[in-house]
Amino acid sequence: MLSNFGVLEENVSLEKYNTYGLKTKTKYLLKVRNIESLIDLLKYIKEKNLAYYILGKGANVILPDEPFDGIIIVLEELQNVKITDEYVEAECGISLNKLIQLTINNNLKGLEYLSGIPGTLGGALYGNAGVKNHTIYDNIEKVVVIRDGELIDLSKEEINLAYRHTIFKENKDIIVKGFFKLEKGIKEDLLKIVQENNQKRRDSQPLDEKNAGSVFKNPEGHFAGALIEQANLKGFHVNDAYVSMKHANFIVNKGKATSKDIKDLIKIIQDRVYKETKIMLELEQIIVKWD
Repeated sequence: MLSNFGVLEENVSLEKYNTYGLKTKTKYLLKVRNIESLIDLLKYIKEKNLAYYILGKGANVILPDEPFDGIIIVLEELQNVKITDEYVEAECGISLNKLIQLTINNNLKGLEYLSGIPGTLGGALYGNAGVKNHTIYDNIEKVVVIRDGELIDLSKEEINLAYRHTIFKENKDIIVKGFFKLEKGIKEDLLKIVQENNQKRRDSQPLDEKNAGSVFKNPEGHFAGALIEQANLKGFHVNDAYVSMKHANFIVNKGKATSKDIKDLIKIIQDRVYKETKIMLELEQIIVKWD
């Protein structure tokens, strides 16, 4: 029984589990209790040949419109953090911003520049999240994953890092923990950096509207938002999916946008920008396809 592995719900809308607010439905939604339960669940799923998909906070993803005839596994219960001197061990389900706050409260620096990035630690590690000159992997010691039912430690060198890319986009490893080596800092100075970062985001990004973060990667030597704005696409929309007026590299759901609306808008943006600049914008967000 699936309920042996955590809290089980049936025939659930995923509206609250993706930051675009898409109303995709799933046959089952399961919140696993801990890493051991997740390992046991994955073995059960393999034995029964069941379909599944893992979600953190649903940032940076575009879910399908079609319902999922399988199990959505939610990792939000995996939030344990252990801090010993400058070493931090954190489970994947904790929000990145909560983890940053915990490290700052312990006078540790290294993650503060990433404040404001939405989603979980697991999502950040999966996509090599970052800002100008800083990424989640700057201070990583190792990442723990589930591979073939076993816990495996991976060093930074084994993760095939590139701009907004990791080996996890190529394989089926499931990230469960990150280990960091930070440095001693001064809490007040670190909080000031967080406050400044958060204010810049409030000023420049549509944080009060449903979105999933930056839509496109920045092409080398360019900013995706600037290219989209130059193509006169701010405010352009497909039904309720809009190019943000605040930041052109964000798509916002102003009401009842569907996955198709968002994907159609993405295609229009790519075509228009390419026509004017010969630069093909590469998607940063993940278009989910049910297996």
